[in-house]
Amino acid sequence: MPPIAYGNRSRAEKRSGIPRPREEARNFDGLYKALLARYPREALRLLCKVQIPDDAVVAVAPTEQVRRHGLRRDMVITVAAPDAAIDVHHIEVQVKRSPDFQVRMVNYWAGLADEYDEVTHRIHQTAIWPVGGGYPGCYERDRLRLEYHTVNIPDDLDPGELLQSPLAPLALSSHRCPPDAAERVAGHIAGLADDEERRVMSELAMLASKEIADQVDKALRRMVVRSYLAETETGREIRAEGRAEGRAEGRAEERKHAMKVVLRMRFGDFSGLDDLVGKLAASEYDYEVNLASVVSGASLEDLEQM
Repeated sequence: MPPIAYGNRSRAEKRSGIPRPREEARNFDGLYKALLARYPREALRLLCKVQIPDDAVVAVAPTEQVRRHGLRRDMVITVAAPDAAIDVHHIEVQVKRSPDFQVRMVNYWAGLADEYDEVTHRIHQTAIWPVGGGYPGCYERDRLRLEYHTVNIPDDLDPGELLQSPLAPLALSSHRCPPDAAERVAGHIAGLADDEERRVMSELAMLASKEIADQVDKALRRMVVRSYLAETETGREIRAEGRAEGRAEGRAEERKHAMKVVLRMRFGDFSGLDDLVGKLAASEYDYEVNLASVVSGASLEDLEQM
């Protein structure tokens, strides 16, 4: 499995594939925009409920408002249909309600109408609320009325559909998130080949509740160490030695021997080695997470505090 990249972390941490702490992954706008830009067709289908013909041309368009410097839309996606009509989809990601949000949606619409002014242009707007609580999608003032599609991620989307799509991490924010979602999302992330895509998907997963984000974190750690043990020569040696020494006394001893080999490779023989081995290998579930931490470069002090 290729390494997973997570921004400005140590080289060992990047190799490990372990996500950043959840508190560092709060850039909803940036992460959602990266996801929409990479998968515009799937975003329109799953988030905006748009059916796109297979022969339509889907493209990400410029987001800056012409003649309105400093006002930038989150995402604009155009869909050119075979009948020459062009659907212009403006998607805005908003975490919290703000007094000016709906007026901004009006300004965005006006800017789009100015840029896409042909009779064949059709403008659609969608507001995405990653944590829910969004406006209902209708703004009225004086004789003006603007309607737009609003999507509250925790309530409005089918997590089953999301989990079967490239937008899988969004399912973790659903109030109907299935029990196996964290494991499935971790598997999806671990199978990605592109470093930047893995970073975006991992940090999107960390936007879920702390409990679910922690489940993804642990699942990714287990998958990383399994891959390491299965695919590298050193990992195979560790696994073989642990199995050979522990076969007579069962899986618990096998875990202890494998952990001891890895700790010795990192730190040599040191006082308290056996005690630390027993602590890190005591639980079969936590063993793989702890082994991933050793392999990824955790300090001896950090390991002793785990």
